[in-house]
Amino acid sequence: MNLLNKLTIKNLLLNKRRTIVTIIGIMLSVALITAVASVYSSGLESLKRFEIQEVGNYHMIFYNVDSNNVDEIKNYRGIENVSLTKSLGYAKIDSQNEGKPYAHVVGYDKDTMSNLSINLIEGRLPENENEVVIPTHLKTNGRLKLNIGDDITLDLGTRSYQGNELNQQNEYVEGEVLTVNSKKTYKIVGIAERPANKVEPFMAPGYSLITLVSGDSFNGKVDVYTKISKKYLKDYLKIYANIEGIEERAVELSVSPDKLSKEDNEYLEKEFSKVKYPLSDMNIYLIQLETDPIGLSSMGGLIYAVAIVITIIVVTSVFCIKNSFDISITEKIKQYGMLRSIGSTKKQIRRNVFYEATILGIIGIPLGICLGLFAAYILMIISNYYLVDMMASNIKLIFSTSYLAILISIVLSIITIYLSAFRSSRRASKVSPIDSIRNSANIKINNKKIKCPGYIKKLFGVGGEISYKNLKRNKRKYRTTIISIILSVSVFIALFSFMNVAFEEVEKEIKLGDYNIFVSIRSNVDYNKAREITNLDTVEDYSIVRSEQLEIDRSYLSKEYVDFSEDTNADTPVIISMMTLGDQQYKKYIQSLGLKYEDVKDKVILVNTIRVIDGTNSKTLNHLNVKAGDIIHGKTSLANNPKNYDLNIVTITDKNGFGIATSYEAYAIISDEVYNNNFETNHINVYVKSSDPDKLQDEIEQLFVGEEIGISNSNEVYRMTHNLFTLVGIFLYGFIIVISLIGITNIFNTITTTMELRKQEFAMLVSVGMTKNEFNRMIRLESLFMGLKALVIGIPIGCVLSILINKFLSDGPIFKLPLMAIGISIVVVFILLFVIMSYSIHKIRKQNTIEVIRNENI
Repeated sequence: MNLLNKLTIKNLLLNKRRTIVTIIGIMLSVALITAVASVYSSGLESLKRFEIQEVGNYHMIFYNVDSNNVDEIKNYRGIENVSLTKSLGYAKIDSQNEGKPYAHVVGYDKDTMSNLSINLIEGRLPENENEVVIPTHLKTNGRLKLNIGDDITLDLGTRSYQGNELNQQNEYVEGEVLTVNSKKTYKIVGIAERPANKVEPFMAPGYSLITLVSGDSFNGKVDVYTKISKKYLKDYLKIYANIEGIEERAVELSVSPDKLSKEDNEYLEKEFSKVKYPLSDMNIYLIQLETDPIGLSSMGGLIYAVAIVITIIVVTSVFCIKNSFDISITEKIKQYGMLRSIGSTKKQIRRNVFYEATILGIIGIPLGICLGLFAAYILMIISNYYLVDMMASNIKLIFSTSYLAILISIVLSIITIYLSAFRSSRRASKVSPIDSIRNSANIKINNKKIKCPGYIKKLFGVGGEISYKNLKRNKRKYRTTIISIILSVSVFIALFSFMNVAFEEVEKEIKLGDYNIFVSIRSNVDYNKAREITNLDTVEDYSIVRSEQLEIDRSYLSKEYVDFSEDTNADTPVIISMMTLGDQQYKKYIQSLGLKYEDVKDKVILVNTIRVIDGTNSKTLNHLNVKAGDIIHGKTSLANNPKNYDLNIVTITDKNGFGIATSYEAYAIISDEVYNNNFETNHINVYVKSSDPDKLQDEIEQLFVGEEIGISNSNEVYRMTHNLFTLVGIFLYGFIIVISLIGITNIFNTITTTMELRKQEFAMLVSVGMTKNEFNRMIRLESLFMGLKALVIGIPIGCVLSILINKFLSDGPIFKLPLMAIGISIVVVFILLFVIMSYSIHKIRKQNTIEVIRNENI
């Protein structure tokens, strides 16, 4: 080890405080880069796992393949493994879904069961050919109640229509024939989620019952799910084209999002007419996640966000760490001068600064990586806690960090450290040996006299004047501190406003409705069953809405609506809805309008005010040009059996019925009596205001067990949305906290070292009679001036960012000044500066004034 390197290590050990603070700055910077990279890596891995869990671990599917051709697919270069399934037949069941009248028994082997992701809800997987797993939608959609432990006997056969055999890719058609060829009894051992759409398409006529079969049973027609090895996955289009026996360009065009020309479409039709396996598909999303996640819109946007965040981190960190090296150079300026005077070259001095950076990096980078990985792991745990109550409850974030993420963190950290040291190394190498030894290298003579405003001297006396001139004289030294404060303050105010606006919008949406439980009864409508909801304990108010759409002539449209919509197509029908509220709510509604039941029961109340979107804003206008007493002629919009109906308007209002929000079309409120006499019930919506919506939701679900209903709980939606924004807030505040910590280390390093470098100046002021109180006041005034300058710039920037956030997130034009955030920023900044200055003053007081003045060395 040469002399310069030994001196560097000795200086680092002698200046432990500055060394530790610099290492902390490096560590925080590395930790933040590592955490961001790990969060991205974890998100990507979580999406892969979710896709595999929900859809299956495969890349290509070939349906209805002859078992003799399976080896040809399996042995193709690039295919890692194949999973086979076999249709064992269809059987008629007592399904209430007319389009899905069958059970479809499918045979899997053990490997296929893991690769095609059977997501068990209860029970276990089948262990032999006499056991099956049934899907949940057999009960919820088919209304067939079967339990674990039940035996089910099926008459299995094949479906055909006009001599052609049908499978799960062919929806049910009237007149198809089921030819029974075997009878089998199965024991139900498990209940699983509905299979993925690739396994059971939504239009498939059979509910998938899965059983275990041996490899010898895979003869005849089978479905082949293939997985491509990682090495060849990027060539998936070529592999698919070669297996199908068509040109690769045809496959590329078929998956292209661009609009195809007529020639391209003709080419595709010609090529795909030659495919070996007409029924085939690809799991494009999983392939892109594994090969080109940046190409996906969701992950691509995220990678750009990650890049922006990391850029901010690197710039902020360079600023902070560079300041540490500048301070180190200033402290050792005389030492470098002496080394230059005895023959050290500029190159050696530069290498010495980089050597110091290397030592600090060797310590700071591993610590930062460990801290970043730990922070990312904790974030995953917190995120999963909040995801439990969100709609995507099946999504579980998995902590995962790749070697690439860690390598990127290390490379970026090294770049950050060496960028920080670069300018300082050049400055150290350019120092004149004579100026350095005389300690005048940092002294710059400025002919311009620094003037102090009169009000400063009047308000704060001589101490205030000295403080003001010191800040003016040492602009470059304090600029780093001020910029760090500005950055932290402005970003904090902006993020605080973002969270406030987000939560206010959630609250606003919740308060817009006069109900908190919405029940949609979609099939097998029983009006009396719907009325049972209103008798439950926690119901405070309700409406039972049935509706029928009517088509009316375009001549009824108002001029303001026609001018706004610019729709001149005479063939476009105008739709309005006939709605009921239920007897009780209807009587309350007409009473609020000052009407009597006997006068209105055979007529309609027209709500004519509608909401339209004008650019980015919404406004209201009248939909129809009618008045009270008019009769509107219309007909029901049922294409197969339209009925004429006349709307006798008793009054026009803008008051909505309970639960009905302002819509994009006019609607008429009618009595239950009129609706029952003229229309058929095919859909019911129940709007309920409940004192305990969560309890009511459970009671409704128990009331409609096994029936197809939809329930929306505003409180639940509120919790989910609130949790989502809280989760976003954790990430955002975590980011600002770490950025602020980097800034604080920078401020601490700058102020304490600057105070140390000025100890001769302070000693001279004390020696000429400055009292302890005057000295303290002078230092505190410097803190005050520095803090005020940073706040005067940082607060307006934060407010401007807040205005922009309010504009993009909120519909309302009102902007509320983020006073709490501004107040917190002011208090924290002055506490921080006061604590750091007090620490520095405490250190300076321990020094002997005479010895400091006599000592020429810093």
